[in-house]
Amino acid sequence: MQAHQHDVVYYGVVNLVHDSYIIGAVDVWRCRSCDQLFCEDKRYGVTDLAPEVGLPKIVPDTKWAALVCTRDKGSNWTLVQTAPGQTIAHSCTPDTKLELIVGQGYDLEHGPASGIGQHRLILIEKYVNTAVDVQSGKPHTTTTNAYQALGKPFSYTPPLSAAVIEPSRYNILNLTSILLIATAIWSLTIAVTSTLIILRALFSLVALGTLAGTWFLSKRRLWAPIIGAATATIGLVVFLITISPNGYGIPDYALSVLLAADILTGWLARQRIKGMIERQWHPLDMPAYG
Repeated sequence: MQAHQHDVVYYGVVNLVHDSYIIGAVDVWRCRSCDQLFCEDKRYGVTDLAPEVGLPKIVPDTKWAALVCTRDKGSNWTLVQTAPGQTIAHSCTPDTKLELIVGQGYDLEHGPASGIGQHRLILIEKYVNTAVDVQSGKPHTTTTNAYQALGKPFSYTPPLSAAVIEPSRYNILNLTSILLIATAIWSLTIAVTSTLIILRALFSLVALGTLAGTWFLSKRRLWAPIIGAATATIGLVVFLITISPNGYGIPDYALSVLLAADILTGWLARQRIKGMIERQWHPLDMPAYG
């Protein structure tokens, strides 16, 4: 059987944090064909080249993990490939040796010797492009000692003040969400109360489309505002054609203005998300180091 030829691209990085200090990082590559991960550890001050050339060898049926040993003076870690049921040999100090047994949930069970540190496995695949607190095993969401310039090594986690310094860039997205939700509520009301079948069907679809646009907009999808704006455009055109023979009332004018506002803010929101995507940090922007 011919061996699979991996088509590997850079996938991201995992930062490991202890008490808001980044103690190292794991670079992650992934095969575009089979999703196999390849990992390499990086540490502050270590500039030695890896002993092997190319991507690290893969141990079958294992996952990449950071084995963390936390003691009074801080945490140390080792990049390993392991699987449930396997035993990891570990030394908290040069004078101690113990065996750690990997459980089904990748928790650790101590062998006969317990060691002098607290041990934890952090699965790399769960935290790509995330900073992880090695003491809790959960994402680290506050600042670190290396946030000063995004795009520099070990600086993936942005400062907390980022959302405070430039809140205006999110205002148009919030306004668009509010208008789409208002349109959805109004459309559902018309769909329930209208006696015209065409209006009931139309505004049921408008409500569905604007709610979908709102949900995807919360995920910052570039095409999310287009869903809401396109739905509002179709609803506005059909609504005006349907209502025109009977004349317009104040509620009709108000609904028309709301749908027009959805179209305008939808376009502005798309431009805002597009700009955010163009300015955001990408793993390939990180300069070489180590």
